[in-house]
Amino acid sequence: MLFVQNVNGDQTAFKADNVQITDTLGQYPTLSFTFVETSENEVAAQMMIPFTIIEVPENKQRYRIVTNNPVSLGKYKQYSVTAIHIAKDLHNKYVDERLENTQSLKACLDLLIKDTQIKYVLHDNFDNYAFSEGFGGGYADDLLMQNLASDFGFEFYFDNYTIHIQKKLGTKESFLFIDNANVSKISYNEDYSTITTYIKGQAKPIVQETSDETSNGSSSGGSWGWPFPSVGEGSFMQAQRFGYDGGFRPNSFHDGLDFGSVDHPGSEVHAVHGGKVIIKSYMGGLENYVVIHSDDGYNIVYQEAFSSMSNIKVNVGDVVKTGDVIGYRNTDHLHIGITKVDFNTAVGKSFTNDGTWLNPQEIIRNGIANNNSDSDVEQPTETVEEDKPTEYEIHSEYVSPLVEKAHWPKVEAEPITDDNITDENTLLNKLKASIHDYPDVEYTLDYANFKYNSVKFNNDIKVGNYGWLRDRFGIDVEVRINSYTWYPQNKQADTVTFGNKRFDPVEWQVRNQKAFERNKKLGETLRNQIAKVQGSMMSQDKWDSRFNEINNSFINSNKEILKQFEDINTRLDSIEKTGKEEGGSDGTSES
Repeated sequence: MLFVQNVNGDQTAFKADNVQITDTLGQYPTLSFTFVETSENEVAAQMMIPFTIIEVPENKQRYRIVTNNPVSLGKYKQYSVTAIHIAKDLHNKYVDERLENTQSLKACLDLLIKDTQIKYVLHDNFDNYAFSEGFGGGYADDLLMQNLASDFGFEFYFDNYTIHIQKKLGTKESFLFIDNANVSKISYNEDYSTITTYIKGQAKPIVQETSDETSNGSSSGGSWGWPFPSVGEGSFMQAQRFGYDGGFRPNSFHDGLDFGSVDHPGSEVHAVHGGKVIIKSYMGGLENYVVIHSDDGYNIVYQEAFSSMSNIKVNVGDVVKTGDVIGYRNTDHLHIGITKVDFNTAVGKSFTNDGTWLNPQEIIRNGIANNNSDSDVEQPTETVEEDKPTEYEIHSEYVSPLVEKAHWPKVEAEPITDDNITDENTLLNKLKASIHDYPDVEYTLDYANFKYNSVKFNNDIKVGNYGWLRDRFGIDVEVRINSYTWYPQNKQADTVTFGNKRFDPVEWQVRNQKAFERNKKLGETLRNQIAKVQGSMMSQDKWDSRFNEINNSFINSNKEILKQFEDINTRLDSIEKTGKEEGGSDGTSES
């Protein structure tokens, strides 16, 4: 039985089947179920409309419908419904405001939940965080999950409209699973492709004096060009253009120009205008992005094209010229935005058509036209020393202990640069936290009766909890629940997934030792088998030799017997011819 409530506040109960709930660390819980539109479920079927809320009595949590798929079954319809936890309402708010400089977690959260039903509870104390580019300018839930969680270092879970925030969720010693004892099957997957064992970083930029000298030939301004020169301007669909986008975005306003990979093919992203790199970062909605500022006052942002920061090849402080490759697109489009307003201020007006954002297509097109008109005029040349890349006062590196203890190779991670860190210990701690010197390990088990079992252990299954698992190597390892799928109203086996686990070097040594011992045993067994076969072959040779001896002896004996038979036959022939035996005259023997 589930409860349903539509946007008008009307409520009813209905009978559902295949009710499934999945809780995953750091994500919204999800709900799915089916039901048949019988007479008792008819009202509920009519309430399956946008923004309808479903409540599950077993956990008293509420979920908002996101998909509804009714299929005709003759007289009735069967509905297949999926819903996301009601805390997803946080996504309804776009945060235009921005907080600058150092802020408390409370101040950031207050900004996110302002004018919403969402509340929060802080279960731990958190240090303030210094934002180099400010905080805000995005959807509230993206800012919570992608920015604040990593910046302040916390985990969270939802209780309807309340967000609970802790440094670490879960409790220790919460469960115990032993193969063939209280679970019958443990499946696992280990991904080694993401392992890194070495990382270096730098922090605290050194402030350098800058020259006030300018030049018309400076690389930080000048000519204009298209980001994919082989295509040129190309063509754009309405949703890709600057300004009115056809109703796809808030206020139907698009603050930039999208170069799609279909109509503008190519991976190399070229600078459309010269300038100095002032920002290279990540932001929800922009993804990994880079901002280049020119001497003639333009802030040009390149965003949504780079799935990884490593795809952006320029760094803060670099000076680029028009046409220089600044990165490599590996997504379906590149978004270019142009403004003469401070970038952090402009981001807060991404969906406001008030002149903050300028039309990139017109600016680049007109700029190229001016380039051509000036090409016949000889311009004075002047050698200007380009700005040097930013230098940093603090440098550090970290090598995983597995390089020495487990003989793993040196695999370099992407270097870290942090302008906010001011001491070496803080930088070193960030390096240690950023390295990935363990495989992505995922264990999954299915079981029906997990509360009380033959191990006599009361397993507490909650996302974030820690416990013990005896794995395929017979080693007890501490694991953490990453995801839990359960069926509150159905007799189905629940599924528990244990997420990434950091292995201890001792464990790899144990595994290697076990492999060595098994190899040694297999080698001894193989040598014994070879010796046995060789022994059998030697015995066969001896038997063959003995057989040949006997056979030759038999043949020689037969030759002697045949000779005797031949002698007898010769004498018989003689008697028949002479009538008497050779040596006597009358057929009698002489005395």
